[in-house]
Amino acid sequence: MSTLGKLFRVMAARMPRVRGFGSSFYFGHPFLDAWFAWFPLNQIQYDGAAVGEIYNVASRIDERKGLSWIVEWSKEAERVSSYAETLRSAGHAFSAGNTFLRAYTYHRTAHLATDPINYPEELKSTYEGLTHCYSRFVELSDVQAEAIEIPLRPDGEGDAQHVRGWFFHAAKSTYETQKPTLLWLSGAESIAEDVYWWCGAEGIRRGFNILAADLPGDTATLIKNPNVMIEGAGDRGLLSVVDYALERPDVDSKLLYVYGISMGGYRAGRLAQIDHRTAGIIANAPMLDASAVLAAVKDVFKRPKEAHGWAYRMFWQYGVDPNQHLKTALEELVDGVWGRFVVDPSQISVPFLTMAGENELGHEGIRQAKAFHETSRSRAKALRITTAAEGAGAHCQLDNFPLARQIVFDWIESRMREGER
Repeated sequence: MSTLGKLFRVMAARMPRVRGFGSSFYFGHPFLDAWFAWFPLNQIQYDGAAVGEIYNVASRIDERKGLSWIVEWSKEAERVSSYAETLRSAGHAFSAGNTFLRAYTYHRTAHLATDPINYPEELKSTYEGLTHCYSRFVELSDVQAEAIEIPLRPDGEGDAQHVRGWFFHAAKSTYETQKPTLLWLSGAESIAEDVYWWCGAEGIRRGFNILAADLPGDTATLIKNPNVMIEGAGDRGLLSVVDYALERPDVDSKLLYVYGISMGGYRAGRLAQIDHRTAGIIANAPMLDASAVLAAVKDVFKRPKEAHGWAYRMFWQYGVDPNQHLKTALEELVDGVWGRFVVDPSQISVPFLTMAGENELGHEGIRQAKAFHETSRSRAKALRITTAAEGAGAHCQLDNFPLARQIVFDWIESRMREGER
């Protein structure tokens, strides 16, 4: 490493850690290091990445240059994807499927650093690459999954709109058999394909259908359907995906559960307030007022350039004009758009599990999660705060996916057993 690179790491180490991570995984830059932990370290599970491949890429990245992240992960994605095509042509379907899954992860990791202002071409090319590789994985693996389109409830103007997603069938089940189903609500930086690691792969093995969709306000929705924007608190998208789930013949309507992570934690809490058709909801972590939890985002303009790119991506997703002064745009995003994302737990009656890492998005994040639990009127509520001592103190347990999944499914299975008695 050059002298300038070493100096950068020393300076970067003094920046606040993000997402509640207490220590560095590899990079000095906190944004890149958090992305590295989320993708691709967590993707090693279920053969979504390989240690040798990801550290080889990481060693080539110049963290002083944002484009370096995109270029190096994209190179690896193309290399692995090409190898997968060779395996497929040779008739090694299973091997090809697993290899495409790793290529997906590397495209996905590159995609995280793209934005429509600085890297508009890379934003679309990495998305096209990851969706292609994911579809190839589904096609060649033994996972029963289907790409879906979900119609949105009418918006009053008569325009038919839809969002896209994935439906995973419980292992060893027929398409006609009704099964308990888990609807996954993603975070602001997530896409429907991410569900595989959050709860998909484990859920289908436990006998659940898994449903995930990109809703209005999500990156993938805007790429695929530029005219579909989030409205108000986002209720239309939430109600539409529940409508879709309950209309499927392979979903047990009495056993539809919901699991939301990060901004999906807000969405899960909001859904619990406005809709009582589900058997239970898990929010990781719920928010009373998203703007208060995310108020620190308004300081991004003081951070390095890579953080500015993240902000531009949020502006684009949520319909904020990126051409105004950065500080003004951030205030509009946090106070204006996210300021509409509020929940009243006193109106919640469905069974509800509140989850959070003890360092959940700072003091306000963990305070709101606990206050949400205390004020909820759910007839069956529970609170689970994971800790650094468990290796799970970070935002949404990004440092311990296995523990998070275990908590989620064990709570659901306990609820189902109680219902049988």
